Amino acid sequence: MTDAVHALPELDEKHSISDDSIEKKARDGVEVDDDAVMAKEVEEFEERLQNDEATEDEYRVQEAYEVAIKVLSTRDEPELPSVTFRTFFVGLGFSAFGAVLAQIYYFKPQTLLVSQLFLLVLSYWFGNAMAMILPSRGIFRWVNPGPFNIKEHVAIIIMSSTAAVSATAIQVISVQDLYYNNKLNAGLAIFTLIGSQLLGYGYAGLLQDMLVKPTKCFWPSTISTANLFQALHYDNQMTSKRVRLFWTVFSVMFVWEIIPQWIFPLLTGVSIFCLANNHSAVFRNVFGGGSNNEGMGLLSWSFDWNLIGSDCLFNPLWLQINQDIGTFLTYILMASVYYGNLWRAKDFPFMSQAIFAANGSQYDQTALLTNGKFDPEKYEQLGPAFFSATNALYLMTSNLSLGATVTHVFFWHWQDIKPFLKTFNPWNKTPLAVHDPHYEKMKVYKQIPRWWYFLLLAVAYAIAQATNYGAHSGLPWWALTVILLISLTLSLLFATLTATIGFREFNSSANGFYQMITAYMVPGEPVANMYGALYGQHPMGQCIAMLSDLKLGQYCKLPPRVTFTMQVLGTVVGAVLNYVMMVTIIDANRDALLSISGTRLWSGQNAQSYNSNAISWGGLGPEMFGVNGVYHMVPICLAIGVVCPLPFIAAWYLWPKAGFENVSTPIILQYSSYLSVGVNTQIWPSMVIGLFSQWWVRTRYPRWFTKYNYIMAAALDGGTQVISFILNFAVFGASGTPHSFPQWWGNGASPPLLRSSFSDRTLTMVSVSRSPCARV
Repeated sequence: MTDAVHALPELDEKHSISDDSIEKKARDGVEVDDDAVMAKEVEEFEERLQNDEATEDEYRVQEAYEVAIKVLSTRDEPELPSVTFRTFFVGLGFSAFGAVLAQIYYFKPQTLLVSQLFLLVLSYWFGNAMAMILPSRGIFRWVNPGPFNIKEHVAIIIMSSTAAVSATAIQVISVQDLYYNNKLNAGLAIFTLIGSQLLGYGYAGLLQDMLVKPTKCFWPSTISTANLFQALHYDNQMTSKRVRLFWTVFSVMFVWEIIPQWIFPLLTGVSIFCLANNHSAVFRNVFGGGSNNEGMGLLSWSFDWNLIGSDCLFNPLWLQINQDIGTFLTYILMASVYYGNLWRAKDFPFMSQAIFAANGSQYDQTALLTNGKFDPEKYEQLGPAFFSATNALYLMTSNLSLGATVTHVFFWHWQDIKPFLKTFNPWNKTPLAVHDPHYEKMKVYKQIPRWWYFLLLAVAYAIAQATNYGAHSGLPWWALTVILLISLTLSLLFATLTATIGFREFNSSANGFYQMITAYMVPGEPVANMYGALYGQHPMGQCIAMLSDLKLGQYCKLPPRVTFTMQVLGTVVGAVLNYVMMVTIIDANRDALLSISGTRLWSGQNAQSYNSNAISWGGLGPEMFGVNGVYHMVPICLAIGVVCPLPFIAAWYLWPKAGFENVSTPIILQYSSYLSVGVNTQIWPSMVIGLFSQWWVRTRYPRWFTKYNYIMAAALDGGTQVISFILNFAVFGASGTPHSFPQWWGNGASPPLLRSSFSDRTLTMVSVSRSPCARV
């Protein structure tokens, strides 16, 4: 039995890359028998794990993707309803709540994000309350069909988490309205919002056969969420150790986070070195990191889980090792660039994302424009622009990583990509075979035909071209088409890394890449640059989000057509409400949003920042990154990155058992300037906790790891996110008036400094802040 289970991933990999005809196997009955036997063996194995009858070796997770079988159950109850009154009532309610809240706080001095886990906990309480309160007999059976079940819950979360964001397109639309006197009509704006997201859903539909269904594409970030769904709905609530652990840890974190976030914010970053010398700029740059853009945080420590996050508990070991290698390179590279005075580094701040003039002052970007376009004469008057050296280094390492991703993915995953691409050949007679116990259970539900996604993609492309033209973006139709083709290709590459190892650090780097290539195709056009970044980055992000939701649906056995419907419905609801709230807020508070400082209640900081980036790249891109530009190496790094994986590939050929296949150059390079922005005191706790969980506990205590590690991750984040949401409204000023804790040395009054500088905490996110896997 054990051998059969251990052979499962091997079976999946073998069949997924085979070119044998599936039709012959079907005639012989081999494929059907193999899948049926596999599913039955996995069920029996899961039962033994659940009853503590398995051996320690059987619990032990040897390969990263084994968590999909050993941590999650393949259990399904097809008779459970997924589309009910509760699904729509709670789903639409939380979709509206999240979309409205996200859009309001896009224009607030404080940023507030509504996370998926936060919605998961609240919808669980609401769903169960409705199941207990609403009548359930006779004609009310559809209103309350029985206990609140896992399929309803997952459908609600997919819908509401899709809607509960301020979409990227709203940033473009609001900037056009505020700064370029181009107010889009309601239809054009809403279709821009919907079209830019549906493009990503079309990409996801085409890629799902390769990136959702197989076992090896296990999507590490969904394991913890799916595990929580199964624990809440499948375990006995009164006796289950998993459920008791979840609510216990949830409650402890709910109480604890009040301390570092409000009472004792100095705990967000503790540095012994800064305690020894808190006046040295060198010490601040190297060891500081408790405040935004303060320093690299070497050997600093954070006690705030809102900063650390649970990624270190569920990300695979080799992902974290590659990240850690890149982080150590960061310390060397950033210090070398700055103290070596490369690109006049010492004339500008050690860490900053602003653009500077030659005299060190901030560059007046708006003075570059005439009628919204780059003016060469004004540029001659203003002079050249400069980045902080560490920010320029980040742009270079991001492009190195992007180039390395192409080589890395196509070399290590070509045997999976090749048969997948062959399925698009109309003369191909060999369907893509998928052997996965979770997918085997999904075969009882109607699948989504591929032509649905082709149709969706065609409609979304037409919408994109029409709205791009109607909005007078300045982006030619051919440039939009090129950007969309690049976006589809990068979606395949990045989604492969996300699905197989959990690498998700591509949002900011890819956004800069799209801004750069748009600046080359359409120079001197800030608005065109915004649209280029919108149609490059946003569909790619939406593609990966939908693929993740499809995998969550596969783990929790939600019918694929329900998953698709919930995603599209959440997108439409979110788009309409995003637009309505944006127009209402801009019309009522235009002067406050246009002012630099804003007011106590309203701020245009996010729109101002987005416009500044567009001007920087759209207006200054060719001057800064051209052949004669100071930062001409930034685009060249794309080509250099392509060859970076080759030495490790050659080493793998020479020494195939030395482990070189685990070296991921895209990850190492992406993290080689990772500390150039933000708060950095959470890096070392994340490293230590990650190694403790994914190495020590996984290998020494496999039973505990399999049963409780992922539920612990969900509990730590859940308690943190719920109290963070409450604190935002209660004390941090999200409701209009902040209420500071009485002054003492732990929050800035005459402190015995434990870090190099201190600033009051004015920003808290409901979603977990940056960990080593999520740049904010």
